[in-house]
Amino acid sequence: MPLPARPLQIVGSLAAARLGRSVPLKVTHLLTYRCNVECGFCTRIHAPSDHMSDDQVVLMMESFARLGTRWWVFNGGEPTLIKGLGRYIETGRRLGLHLSMVTNGTRITERMDVLSDLDLVICSIHGDRDEHDRIVGRQGSYEAAIQGLRALRDAGVETCLLCVLNERNRGLMDDLLTLGEELGAGVAFQPVVETRLGGAEIADGLLPRDHAMAEAVEWLLQEKMQGRPVSCSASYLDAIRASWPDKPFGVKCWAGRLFCEVTPEGYVVPCCSEEEYLAADRHGPTVGWERAFSALPDRSGCQACWFKGPQELNLLLGLQPREAFRAASNLARGRMLWD
Repeated sequence: MPLPARPLQIVGSLAAARLGRSVPLKVTHLLTYRCNVECGFCTRIHAPSDHMSDDQVVLMMESFARLGTRWWVFNGGEPTLIKGLGRYIETGRRLGLHLSMVTNGTRITERMDVLSDLDLVICSIHGDRDEHDRIVGRQGSYEAAIQGLRALRDAGVETCLLCVLNERNRGLMDDLLTLGEELGAGVAFQPVVETRLGGAEIADGLLPRDHAMAEAVEWLLQEKMQGRPVSCSASYLDAIRASWPDKPFGVKCWAGRLFCEVTPEGYVVPCCSEEEYLAADRHGPTVGWERAFSALPDRSGCQACWFKGPQELNLLLGLQPREAFRAASNLARGRMLWD
């Protein structure tokens, strides 16, 4: 696999961040909060959802690319519900961004004409057929997602399964790794995380008990050592084991300085834990994207979440020898630094 675009710029951005400069190396764009399933642990879909115009999104992507963005993540809600997704992917390609998308998978086959141009698709799979369909509240979702993942594999698009680990699917981790092996996909695990976006709460009984999470993480570490497709770093799993459920994660957070999120309406926020904190001086379409990003608060002291995406990047920037080697290896293979 070739090197990602502008590898020296990526290294320079990482160095600048270490020296205190804010560089939005990775941007996650929440295209919408709307979704066609209703996962028991997701509260985003209960938030009111407007979205920017296609022209505003294109301008935003161009602006962030000038600021140094190299990785762009389309997320939601369900991003395949947005008609303009194809234009956004074309824009990202023109700008030389690494493009990924997080999806529930139910509409992959319907949007294959545009999704085949993505670098990576992360598809939520939360157990076997029965458990997955029960968690997302829609029969047939599992089969639709698997069909879509096979289509992406055949089109040469890299895929990764994402399982939100909770009390009801802990016993299905082996099945998920077997599925990943069959599809040629990695399998990422992250704990179910409580948020308050949209005013809703996680369904009762989904939060794993303390000892249950520790046992699950220990098993994943063993399977990773045996070469199975656990798409979590050992450092991330170790940190979960040490901190779940109520201890600080213990890693300096770089949200708002090296990565950020953009809400459907165009507000720039530090991360997925702070999507409800909107401020007028962070509304990109109004004040400009550089100013909106520069207005983000310093969140370096926050140690409050277990979301895989931000925490893998935070661990990487700690620059411990193991993480530095992992970053160099991923960069050489054209992968995300924090894989």
